[in-house]
Amino acid sequence: MNGKIHVAFLFFVLLQHKYPKMTNLRIEDHCWHVILNANANEGKGEQNWPSIAELLERRNIRHELHIVRQPGEGIATARALCVSGIRHLVAAGGDGTVNEVVNGIFSAGINTREVYLAVLPIGRGNDWARTHGYPKTIEETVELWRDGKFMQHDIGKVTSIAAENRTYSRYFINIAGFGFDADVIYDVTNNPPHFLGLNIYVLSLLKSLFSHKPTAIQVSADQEFTFDGEVFMVIAAICQYNGGGIREAKYAVPDDGLLDLIVIPKMSIPRVIGQLKNMFSGDHIDKIKEIRMIKTKEVNISSNQVFRAEVEGELLNLGNYHIELIPNALNTISNFSMQ
Repeated sequence: MNGKIHVAFLFFVLLQHKYPKMTNLRIEDHCWHVILNANANEGKGEQNWPSIAELLERRNIRHELHIVRQPGEGIATARALCVSGIRHLVAAGGDGTVNEVVNGIFSAGINTREVYLAVLPIGRGNDWARTHGYPKTIEETVELWRDGKFMQHDIGKVTSIAAENRTYSRYFINIAGFGFDADVIYDVTNNPPHFLGLNIYVLSLLKSLFSHKPTAIQVSADQEFTFDGEVFMVIAAICQYNGGGIREAKYAVPDDGLLDLIVIPKMSIPRVIGQLKNMFSGDHIDKIKEIRMIKTKEVNISSNQVFRAEVEGELLNLGNYHIELIPNALNTISNFSMQ
């Protein structure tokens, strides 16, 4: 890691979090409110719900269904449930659905550490679930739920600061991406590739490479880290995967109370393409010597140019950005271990 993080410190982090501390909860003792994204994975989640509900009933997991169909409806539904006193939720969908449920919880004005969240990963990317070792089948996922092992998960918050100090904030539970990462999401949102069965993020990544221009930015973290120059992209990570299986932050630990800030300076198109394999394994962190990385609790990013940002595939308002971490803020079912 080009000497930026001491080897002994990384060894300590890996040792401490290979098997993180968990809280046990009997799933069968509570009624779980399922917020189901009807549009997840091209509507397959809603189509498959009857068989999922039957599986939950066979496993004695009481539940109530709340179907959401429009952007933002997951936020409103989760918020309303929390305000009414509900504390046991399931996000059924992809990473965008998980993000909406998290934002609903954190906008409800409650003690979020009282909330228990399970995830039914039936979207396309499911990157948060990938970090947490969720199985590939719904049946195995429900068995994981029944183990009742909850991690006290960190949560991030990005605040966009626009002209006249207008602000907009969004919480995240996985990764906040800036620069090229967000440009790809912009392309996915506005010009989605029409190649079914392929990784849409990777297709848009390859397409965006040829239109992307490095952006001059300034980054500061705590009092010991600064960067001033042109970048390819920046990420602030709680978990490890993004973009449908790209391991952007292989040293990130979801409950260590720290963001993994990774700054990748400008790179040529051939070099990015040459690193794609390493990006899926996470080895680019070690092999691209120019990468700057630090574990931190707070980050500021500013630029005089357009510099896009996204969290869990949701684009943020343009501006300068302040990123902060809320440690151990939400209980989530997890099977995480450091690999």
